[in-house]
Amino acid sequence: MWTRTHVVLALALAPSLVAQSNAVPGTDVQIYELFGITASYRRGPAYPNGEAGVVIGHSHCNAGSVNVPWVSVGQGGQMLDTYPKIAFLLARDTGERIEQISGRSFAKHSGTPFNFGSGPCAPCMGGAGGGFFFVGCSDTYGTGFNGSRSALGPTTEINPWLGSFNAIGSYFDRGDPSVGGAAAMDGIRSLSSTMTSQFDAVKNRMEVSESDLTPGGPFFAQAYVVIKGEPVGNRANNMRSQEASIDWGGSFWNASLVGASRAGSVLTNWDGATLAENGNGSDDGRFLVAVKVTGPDAGMYHYEYAVHNLDNSRAGATFRVPLAAGATVGGFGSHDVDHDPTNDWSSARVGNEIVYSAPASNPHEWNTIYNFWFDCDESPSFGQVGIDQARPGPGAMTVFVDAQVPSGVPTANITPVGAGCGDCLSAFYEYYPDGPSFDLANTGMQLTRNAALGYDVTPSAKTYVFPTGTDLTLAVNSETNVALPFSLPYPGGTTTSLIACTNGFISPAASNGTSQLANVGAFLGGAARWSACWHNYDPPANGRINVMTSPTEVRITYRNLVPTFGGGQDNFQYVFEPNGTVHFLYRGMTADGFGKLVGWTPGSAVDPGPSDLSVAAPAGFTLCESDVTHLSLRLTDRPVLGTSIQFVTEHIAPGTTHGVVMLSFTRHLPPVDLGFVGMPGCPLYGAGNGVLFPFSNPSSTERTTFAVPNAAWLTGMTVVSQSFTVSPLLNQLGVLASNGFVLKFGT
Repeated sequence: MWTRTHVVLALALAPSLVAQSNAVPGTDVQIYELFGITASYRRGPAYPNGEAGVVIGHSHCNAGSVNVPWVSVGQGGQMLDTYPKIAFLLARDTGERIEQISGRSFAKHSGTPFNFGSGPCAPCMGGAGGGFFFVGCSDTYGTGFNGSRSALGPTTEINPWLGSFNAIGSYFDRGDPSVGGAAAMDGIRSLSSTMTSQFDAVKNRMEVSESDLTPGGPFFAQAYVVIKGEPVGNRANNMRSQEASIDWGGSFWNASLVGASRAGSVLTNWDGATLAENGNGSDDGRFLVAVKVTGPDAGMYHYEYAVHNLDNSRAGATFRVPLAAGATVGGFGSHDVDHDPTNDWSSARVGNEIVYSAPASNPHEWNTIYNFWFDCDESPSFGQVGIDQARPGPGAMTVFVDAQVPSGVPTANITPVGAGCGDCLSAFYEYYPDGPSFDLANTGMQLTRNAALGYDVTPSAKTYVFPTGTDLTLAVNSETNVALPFSLPYPGGTTTSLIACTNGFISPAASNGTSQLANVGAFLGGAARWSACWHNYDPPANGRINVMTSPTEVRITYRNLVPTFGGGQDNFQYVFEPNGTVHFLYRGMTADGFGKLVGWTPGSAVDPGPSDLSVAAPAGFTLCESDVTHLSLRLTDRPVLGTSIQFVTEHIAPGTTHGVVMLSFTRHLPPVDLGFVGMPGCPLYGAGNGVLFPFSNPSSTERTTFAVPNAAWLTGMTVVSQSFTVSPLLNQLGVLASNGFVLKFGT
């Protein structure tokens, strides 16, 4: 039999794409086709010395398991950032390299979901609008829609790693030309159709110099959708490219898409190249490096690198290639995305490296491809190139990406493997679009405090009691304080009073307002609240809200409530106990007005996705006090001989007593699923036959230092690293596993 200790010791590997700080599990939006291309917009001198404006269309769908929030405007016209942003680029295969020719194009800010029922993610689980991109639904944007300048803004204003956008002081806020003054910094859109109607035909679209089109193709178009909170592990399908035909028609450029599109960067179309990507741990996004080595010709190999900043918000400042001592090197060159020679990158041999450096005005921003090349008499070997970050921020200063390099020696590197386990959510809900869909009548559920300081949700042990207490006199869309005869603990705090709203929900601390329209985004993003049934009720019309108080329980009953619009009536009751247990008890529930929402949130919660409470509550489920992300492991550097690195165990769950970082000399391929020992969804990447680094009473992050021996015999050797924690309640065994990393020792 495996004991808890055996499991911890046996787990020793697992690097994964660690989720960013705002990752929402289950979020996965896919671009599944490019939908037309036009290059007919033009400005400037006569052909071939002008510029073309290029626009591509695309289709995307919700391939995930949760509805994606989609709201672009809030109260008072304040711009929000909870919607997709779509970036575009155009590249050309010169025969020697693939170069981006579109410059830093503006990105599409998509304000409204259409939720079509077609596409590969179908069936669509929702309808048009509604503040969400529903699971299975799709949107298609043609070139006219994607080329509308009223919705195109600079990519530099978007954080591609988090998917966020600060509207205050943005291009949309300022207008073009800028309105100036307070109106340019209030977060309310100033860019108007009057302004955009004065633009030339090319401005803010993909701006392409005709000198880059006249040599001919093949050309490749690309679209990339940025989704706020989408885990990086789900982004492989966010980008799509396709070959394009573009030729001069005498007065404008003709353009059409050729063949089939493919998932991924335009660099996947570079024949003979090898590709690899890596990001800055859990702190920032990824660079994709494509390399193609040819030769030798007269004893020299030609190295071509194309580097695509996929979603790294801190940008690249240098590109460094390790070089063998004594190697002969020359023929340096680079290519950025504009035609300004004053901001070109410099190149030099610095010790045992080839270093390309950006001027301050031209870092390698996201959604751009930069090229670097040189000749060298050293043959290629596996290693890593380094990309230094251009701006300060969390995470490492350098992102290392696997590539062919002329180093002459094995290069130390780290490779992420798989994912960890241990996700625990703090909220639950079910939204019912109308009265007939509500299926909890004559049932009950109870929310019982657990050791994770959250709730265990199970069928209620109490029954509905006819209300004989005090009736509250309340108007439509109002709320009142209800005093408690005891201090009520709840996830996140305690309270001696409740705020009861006429629309069916109760808050323990701060008011959640009195809106009669049940809304998932407002529910999750507001303050803590219980919602036995959030609906549009009219208590004065017929029903009443009654409070019965005793030292052992407080019952708040919503009796015979009719909706402000629609027919029928609802009867349900809350029960609050001194130990923190809360009950939702239902009788007849026939009110049919707007939608209804049932659930609990501690406030500012991650969207857990909708539940089917008629199934989930009888089966029972567990919530934590706050949202817990799966256990993750990252390394601060490569395992270079004679140096020290840190294993950083992150997202350690509250209540964790101790843990361990394991190094294993043997790797499990495929990894072992530890469900059979009470750790469902937890992988085992190594055999546990290496070195153990224990830790006790950790905070949410634990750093473990590892001194890499300066021993030549380690060169080229690999080990597997993985973290484990004893975290009660999150699975049957109470042990969690992280992602893993394969470490290769070297220089």
